[in-house]
Amino acid sequence: MMAIIITIFLFGALLPQFLKDEKHIRRGAVWAASAGGLAVSVFALPVLFGKEPSWSDSWWMIDPFSALMASLIVFTYMAAIVVSYRYIGHEYQDGIVGVSQVRMYFSLISLFELSMLAVVFADNAMLMWLSLEGTTLFSAFLVGLYKKKTSVEAAWKYVILCSTGITLGLAGVLLMNYAGDSLNLDDNFFSLLFLTENAHLLPPEIIKWAFVFLFVGFGTKVGLVPMHAWLPDAHSKAPSPISALFSGVLLNVALYVIIRFKHIADSALGGSEWTNGFFLVFGLLSIALPALALLIQDNYKRMLAYSSIEHMGLMSLAIAFSPLGLVAAFIHMIGHTFTKSALFFGAGEFLLKWKTTKISKIGSTINHAPYTSVLFLVGILAIIAAPPSVIFFSEFILFSRMFSTHWILAICTLIAMSLVAFSMLHLAIRLVFEGESEEKMEKEKWNSTHTVISIELVLAFGLSFVLISPPGLAFIESLVKIVN
Repeated sequence: MMAIIITIFLFGALLPQFLKDEKHIRRGAVWAASAGGLAVSVFALPVLFGKEPSWSDSWWMIDPFSALMASLIVFTYMAAIVVSYRYIGHEYQDGIVGVSQVRMYFSLISLFELSMLAVVFADNAMLMWLSLEGTTLFSAFLVGLYKKKTSVEAAWKYVILCSTGITLGLAGVLLMNYAGDSLNLDDNFFSLLFLTENAHLLPPEIIKWAFVFLFVGFGTKVGLVPMHAWLPDAHSKAPSPISALFSGVLLNVALYVIIRFKHIADSALGGSEWTNGFFLVFGLLSIALPALALLIQDNYKRMLAYSSIEHMGLMSLAIAFSPLGLVAAFIHMIGHTFTKSALFFGAGEFLLKWKTTKISKIGSTINHAPYTSVLFLVGILAIIAAPPSVIFFSEFILFSRMFSTHWILAICTLIAMSLVAFSMLHLAIRLVFEGESEEKMEKEKWNSTHTVISIELVLAFGLSFVLISPPGLAFIESLVKIVN
């Protein structure tokens, strides 16, 4: 099945090179994405819901956790392709991009998607590392798509910092495999499943050093503070559908890798206390910095980028309080994927209409873009954990655990999160209600992007009642048992 998935996405990457008209390129991308999404769904969903058993060989594997990640990746990818059809079409009409850039955009987004799927389906640690590096290389050209000085600088920063981090991650992967040398690896060379099953036999001191390199290296890709410097620039300069993929799923994919290696390290060390310390410290830093940075923001895409750092910090903090914290982290991951991608899609609609990401340069959007404005505000409420969003319930589970063991830490975290919520609401209200545009604009009509955003927001709120029900919690707990 993996051969079929790889073939479809490679075909999707090659197809734009044989189509001359930009409209045909966009249509071909939609059809290729639909085929890829169907193939991944047929492969992943039966395993996710227990209809098919987990499966592995020397290169690939799928279990319910990787199936969940693949489902989130492919859903966001298909949503991004639908939004890109309109978004890139408008930018082509406005002369912002040419046919060659349209062709490159849809080729690279297919390879970017394939790389993320390869990460979550990989059983071989080196294949996982190569695939994660592939996400950087393919998406870097998407960050610099417009060839402006600021976007090229953002792309270079992204490549340099993330490649440096992933190189450190490679050192961790090699150390982890070196620790398994005494286990007669043979055909199980670099096998994550083999290392997991035999983790109790691995030398603890080597595993500690391996995890340090893995956490710092792949934590750069997650965007954890202080390894986050690439994230605000890359997310704000990339085309909005790509920003949605970055924040919605790419950060989660990097966190997925760390969680997999954490499980091996915890088994080797006989407990999770040592690794939890990393998630606790870096998680707190990643919540505190955005709380301050958002107080001085005037760029709505950078606002969303700093919010992504905060939410990755929250997930990391939740993991530090496993196993209950892992339940909160998994629920939060699902909610953040839908909500943040919806917000970036909305940001793209603002950018198409006003040609700027500066809030101070935009008049009252509610008068000229009422659908986008209302959906954006609903998304902001969801991302700051207004009930009954999925994120509200994940944070409720997290803080119920924190207050029972570290109540002072919980209060400090709540203060930082309150600053984030205040800042984002303030910026969103300024964007939507304050000022008035001097130029006359045509009032927007409902379009495909609004439909995509609406579906994602319905999921962001509606899934709350599914995931907090007894069957829903049992489902999440079954995922947690895989990596805890």
